[in-house]
Amino acid sequence: MAGRVKTALILGASRGIGKQIALTFAENGYKVCVAAKTTESTPKLPGSVHDVANEIVEKGGDAFPIRCDVRFENDISNTVSRCMQQFGRIDVAVYNAGAISWKEVAETPLRSWDLMNQINARGAYCLVDNVLPHMLEKKHGRLILVAPPIYNRFFKGKTPYAMTKVAATVLVHGLANELVGSGVTISALWPATVIKSHVTEVRKLPPSFMRKPTIFADACLEIAQEKSEILNGKALIDEDYLRTKGVTDFSKYRCDPKQDPLRMMPQEFPCLIVKEEIDDPPVKSRI
Repeated sequence: MAGRVKTALILGASRGIGKQIALTFAENGYKVCVAAKTTESTPKLPGSVHDVANEIVEKGGDAFPIRCDVRFENDISNTVSRCMQQFGRIDVAVYNAGAISWKEVAETPLRSWDLMNQINARGAYCLVDNVLPHMLEKKHGRLILVAPPIYNRFFKGKTPYAMTKVAATVLVHGLANELVGSGVTISALWPATVIKSHVTEVRKLPPSFMRKPTIFADACLEIAQEKSEILNGKALIDEDYLRTKGVTDFSKYRCDPKQDPLRMMPQEFPCLIVKEEIDDPPVKSRI
């Protein structure tokens, strides 16, 4: 694949982390499909797929915008089809779309859980279901889901939300078994600290609490460019993964130039593998 221009599909790319992922990939030579629900920027909700695509093109990159409401299967399948028609292949697909409500079970009506599940879990599965056949045919591809490692503290006080996000992590761990040797990998990525976004601006979070979204985008790019299958099935943390790639100075990612934000994620995570798994027969490959 040396010398060939690569392509990336980013879902949830109209602002914040998703926008920065799209910009970072474009800056590194990728053709980018910028997909999200927002097609018009407003004072209440600034940023749109057109704004991001135009910014990429103005900087000399190659991008096109498409409206995609991840609650609907037709939107996702149409987005993947359009991306394939435009670029001929999808080397990387990042699922950054998300709905968030950090409330306890007693405070979360079913309709709120349904919305989070539609966007966080079902949408992620739908993207994978639509992109995977193309990647398997090419025997190459990187799937990246914005999802957390699985550990008990993550569930506390936000169980309904956690259910829908961890579902995507289970998809990463489970599908990885089926992808061994295929040339296609799936990984989860989650931030170590709060990342600056439209939500943090609305809530007026102090800069000292946050990092810039460039740290998350840089980690995505490194995952995408990994030539081996070593990251298949891994639930990664942006800072920790970048350290394995030789990054030691994270000051450029600070929102407050004088201070690193507090880490919100644990330093270590539990292993999910049981000893009986060692003797399990290999999963039958789809290849």
